[in-house]
Amino acid sequence: MIEKLTFGLFSEQDSRSFTRLLAYIKPYKMRLFWAVLAIVGVAFTESYLAAFIAPLVNQGFAAPTEPPQLVMGNDIVATLQNLKNEFNYLIWGTEDKVWIVPVFFISLVIFRGICRYASTYLMTWVSVMAISSLRRDMFKKMLTLSSDFHQKTPAGDVLMNIVQMAEGSISGASNVFIVLIRDTLIVIGLICVLLYLNWQLSLIVALMFPILSLLSRYYRNRLKGIINSAQLSIGTLNNTVNEIHQGNRVVKLFGGQVQAQKRFEAVNQTLVRLNKKITQASAARSPFSELIASFALAVVIFIALWQSQQGYTTIGEFMAFIVAMLQMLSPIKNLANISIPMQSMFLASDSVCHFLDRQPEKDTGTKQLRNISGSLKFENVDVQYETANKKALDNFNLTIQSGERVALVGRSGSGKTTVVNLLPRFVEPSSGNVFIDDTNIADVQLVNLRTQFALVSQDVFLFDDTLFENVRYGRPEASEEEVLTALEAANLLDLVNNHDKGLHQLIGANGSQLSGGQRQRVSIARAILKDAPILLLDEATSALDNESEHLVQQALERLMHGRTSIIVAHRLTTIENADRIVVMDEGKIIEEGSHNFLMKKGGYYAKLRSVSGLNS
Repeated sequence: MIEKLTFGLFSEQDSRSFTRLLAYIKPYKMRLFWAVLAIVGVAFTESYLAAFIAPLVNQGFAAPTEPPQLVMGNDIVATLQNLKNEFNYLIWGTEDKVWIVPVFFISLVIFRGICRYASTYLMTWVSVMAISSLRRDMFKKMLTLSSDFHQKTPAGDVLMNIVQMAEGSISGASNVFIVLIRDTLIVIGLICVLLYLNWQLSLIVALMFPILSLLSRYYRNRLKGIINSAQLSIGTLNNTVNEIHQGNRVVKLFGGQVQAQKRFEAVNQTLVRLNKKITQASAARSPFSELIASFALAVVIFIALWQSQQGYTTIGEFMAFIVAMLQMLSPIKNLANISIPMQSMFLASDSVCHFLDRQPEKDTGTKQLRNISGSLKFENVDVQYETANKKALDNFNLTIQSGERVALVGRSGSGKTTVVNLLPRFVEPSSGNVFIDDTNIADVQLVNLRTQFALVSQDVFLFDDTLFENVRYGRPEASEEEVLTALEAANLLDLVNNHDKGLHQLIGANGSQLSGGQRQRVSIARAILKDAPILLLDEATSALDNESEHLVQQALERLMHGRTSIIVAHRLTTIENADRIVVMDEGKIIEEGSHNFLMKKGGYYAKLRSVSGLNS
């Protein structure tokens, strides 16, 4: 279909992704029908306004005429001929044409304006609704993608796809569709007018279409790679701005403004260079298109003048022919230039479909866990990251009893966080199995599996919303009383009482209105309210001052009560109260026991504490 509409300029392969996205437009096909009808109205009036010139010159300034004689015959041709003659007489032949012709002209212009408004409004409305649905599906897809995807894919690329590429694919299609249908119909209508006025001259006009098609094909091939690179550069630009925005404190503290500016300028200059090439090609094509059309017009004028001298045409017909040709220049130029927005639209559609086709996070589980005791077992687990030369976990075996507090200790890179990430399946084992209450977590549905865990980590993430909504994020049905109880357990009631909006105070992007200790305690309150049977603490008290650590530690003690807890920490106050300390190195367990036992043993744990600063 696209190949036919573009006269072979784009193939079915080029438009495959875009054709797939048409599913988002189908629910609004009735509005599209009325939009197309309005476009037909625009094309008709544009064509008729050109034909308006001939009777205006030939009959408008002549004396009133007698009513037309009926053409004899009962066939449809005779009927149409009679209607045409009667219509021309009513407009151009009576004494009242002095006011009828201007009113008729104004009516045509008003009708064209209504049709233009209706077509643009309806097409834009459909575009807005389709983009909304497309972005909704893309966001749903993003929520199903794995942690590995989010770690490897820059935020700017995701943002570019959901915001700009979705807009470019559908909104671009709306604009292209209007131009393609409206201007094609206008050109066809004007060609019909030209054929009606003078078929010999129309043949001259027809010669320029193959030349314009070749010109469009040349620019399309030349710009495909450039447009694609420009779209990718937008994603890089988004990512650069996003990183500098999030890391503004690091930039300021380390005096990185010049480096940040250079990085931005490099990406920005690349985008400028590519856009200059696109603009250069677009700007060059319009004069070439106009030059080709002007040559055709010059030949037409020459032949028309010759025909006029020979008495083959009237002045009115010649003027109408020239006006029709001049009116044809704009839509022809639009159609000749449409390959650039169409190329952008197809490339944006490819990017959107590539995003939608990404494999969601693997979920092979079918079982549901209910009322678990919280016992855990790691059995011969290996984890090998793609970019690492050695295993993060090497034949790791560990059994944790229900309600037991187990601390994981070791140097950076020893595999502690990998153990924590295995449980909610943020990381998949290369081999081996992990069990909860003797059920392999690979057999449990992901959503159900993750309801069994509450996570408090060093990298606290809070949403740009109220304190109330952040605490009840895992339980959106929770009442204010339940949220207040969780905040009290997290030593955060003072934050509520000291603010005029209390629970409903805004805490800023990622809790920017709160201190480090308050942010940590909000995440603890969130975990308390979730009331999951297994607790994961990943460096939950690091980087806190003594007062904040004391308050956080109290909150953690309340949180850990009665729950199986896995603790990754360096602070002695967090570790020494654990039922068991598991010491790790290079993905293996090298020691385990209570704090006192390991200190008396004088092994790796005791040395690690003194050397790397496990302190109180």
